[in-house]
Amino acid sequence: LEGHMEALRYFKQAHVLRVAACEVSGRLPLMKVSDYLTWIAEVILDHVFELAWHNLVEKHGRPLREDGQPCDRDFIVLGYGKVGGIEMGYSSDLDLVFIHDAAANVMTDGGRPVDNSVFFTRLGQRMIHILTTQTRLGDLYEVDMRLRPSGQSGLLVSSLKSFTEYQLSSAWLWEHQALVRARVVAGDSKLAARFEA
Repeated sequence: LEGHMEALRYFKQAHVLRVAACEVSGRLPLMKVSDYLTWIAEVILDHVFELAWHNLVEKHGRPLREDGQPCDRDFIVLGYGKVGGIEMGYSSDLDLVFIHDAAANVMTDGGRPVDNSVFFTRLGQRMIHILTTQTRLGDLYEVDMRLRPSGQSGLLVSSLKSFTEYQLSSAWLWEHQALVRARVVAGDSKLAARFEA
């Protein structure tokens, strides 16, 4: 894990330096700079998700759906703010929300099973750890999770069902406005399509 974390930081620094060099030399306009910086973040988020997923599946097995079938990475990362609006700068943080679509009150299928909700909470925690831990090469990104349902007092990871119910019944106006810039930046494509619908 530590080796992966260092490699991700090196990857980010190398590609951000390349973008900066293209901007300084005039080969890349400002609008494209933010596009490239956002795409770098998306690639990193996708890899961090895969890394955290495999790590937890090795420990606890796969989360299950209500019909007993294993979930095929039924998890998405929503980007809000700068990453959601494809407007990242060199020092932008990541405004993220995590959503899963596994069954409630069902255990994973591994040797050390845990409840699905515990699995996905640990997945979110592991992703934040990988992104924010200070290593020899620094951190990857600062992560802001305050836009999740109920803010800092809410669950770290919500089910799609509870996220939908929250948006329809309890969300503030500004939370609806924030959804305008929200988009899926990593995770399962089928769940992403369901979120967008």
